[in-house]
Amino acid sequence: MRTITKMELEPGMVIGEDIIHNGNVIFKKNTSLDPEKISKLNRYPILCVSILEAVDFATTHYEKLQYDEKFIKFRTKYDYVLLKFKEFFMKFVNNNTKIPDDLLLSMYSELEDLLPSRFSILDYLYNMIPNEDELTFTQCLNSALLGGSIANWMSMNFEAKKTLILCGFYYDIGKLKLPYDILWKNGKLTDEEYDTVKTHPKLGYDMVKNLNLNSHIKNAVLMHHERTDGSGYPMKLHIENIDNYARYMGIIDSYTAMASPRPHRTALSPFEILGRFEDSLDKYDAEILIPVMKSIADSQIGKRIRLSDGSEWEVLIIHPNKFSRPIIKNDNNDIMDLLEHNEMSIIGVV
Repeated sequence: MRTITKMELEPGMVIGEDIIHNGNVIFKKNTSLDPEKISKLNRYPILCVSILEAVDFATTHYEKLQYDEKFIKFRTKYDYVLLKFKEFFMKFVNNNTKIPDDLLLSMYSELEDLLPSRFSILDYLYNMIPNEDELTFTQCLNSALLGGSIANWMSMNFEAKKTLILCGFYYDIGKLKLPYDILWKNGKLTDEEYDTVKTHPKLGYDMVKNLNLNSHIKNAVLMHHERTDGSGYPMKLHIENIDNYARYMGIIDSYTAMASPRPHRTALSPFEILGRFEDSLDKYDAEILIPVMKSIADSQIGKRIRLSDGSEWEVLIIHPNKFSRPIIKNDNNDIMDLLEHNEMSIIGVV
């Protein structure tokens, strides 16, 4: 909301606070102005009027974030880095020319420097909405950013953090060899289409196997869809045969995919994502996943959430053994333990 002079009023503006003169309400809050109403206001000795801005119409935490100055600055730099990243990777795809590690790491640093807190990337990811031409590049850039943040949460040393960031940049490039109509299909893939999608780790590995790259990066490209119980692809490896960095990338890939909108669904909230991970604990390396989940859950303390019945609450306490079902409080100071209310689910952050 901002205050402007009466002379600046234009049709379509919405009043932010009741306009009162001599104890009488001339126009109530949320009144939309038209020429007739503006003409009426001009007859009163009122100098200034409060009007609503775009951010005042935002209804969720992520919509409001789009108007935050720090996020706007990050988004501007993100769009620039994404374009540069895409340009260099298309040269790599077309000419098989390795991109210098330092160049990719500098692109990461340009964005990391603009993150206001260690958990900001979780909020920012929800507004990094890809278009069809940039789906794979956005997924890789987002995964590099999340990988760097996870490295910080896990107190990785500098070299390990660099390796994980580079894994993020490279791991999904095999999808550049897949048809766009499959990647962006609005609906469930057929068995044949899904079999085509499952070729992308091997396609990506064929692109990087002869490059002078850290072997962990190559393995992350090949193994990021392997699952610790042997249910993944392309080789159905079990945990002992999956590269440690590929185990990280399996988690990072899953999170960034669920946190991004797709043609058939909206982005999932952090608690919805945590619930899905909890339902699949046997598919990921628990020694990696559980600390990552705890960090994500702890970052939500104090956030306002919306439940499936439409009510809004504040996150108070995270359960150590069930991150997706916190203890919450509403504006009347009523306390609810979601572990005891399975009929309720968290559907968004407000």
